[in-house]
Amino acid sequence: MKYEAVNGQWPETIPALTGEEAVAAAKRLYRFAMKKPWKGKWALTSGRRYTWPRRGVFYVNPGRENWSAAAGGWQDLVHMMSHYCHRQLHPGHKPHDGRHHFLEKEMVAYVIKSGWLEGKLRPKVRVKIAPDRLAGLEARAARWETKRRRAETALRKIARQRASLARRARTQNGADQPQIG
Repeated sequence: MKYEAVNGQWPETIPALTGEEAVAAAKRLYRFAMKKPWKGKWALTSGRRYTWPRRGVFYVNPGRENWSAAAGGWQDLVHMMSHYCHRQLHPGHKPHDGRHHFLEKEMVAYVIKSGWLEGKLRPKVRVKIAPDRLAGLEARAARWETKRRRAETALRKIARQRASLARRARTQNGADQPQIG
């Protein structure tokens, strides 16, 4: 009954969760709940593994495979992060007591309010061009520009020669000779 309020906050359609988004979201959710950053490393995992720390590394699974249809994605990430943070904040309490419910509800509201479902955590796609490739491209362009100018010059020369041959042909045929008559 109490989780209907938590699950009711999620929108009807929830976008897929990428690995980069999952790690960034997990870091921010941990800091949101614990009020301090995680001191260890962060890493991606896959398969049926939970989003949970092991030996100083916090493993994040963006698409946990499970028998449940709701496994993986944003809902699973927030649920698992709320479980871990609740366990750290209240070590003597049961995993699904009222404090966990409240914490998960706050985390869901934080995710929605922050715009993470709209893609604010997606990394910006940056195209980095190697300087040597750019220099090579500029050199090729300069060579083709030279070839273009040479071709234009050759075509002008051919046009002049064509005109000269036409004048010579008219002179030899007597077309330019004045007629007496």
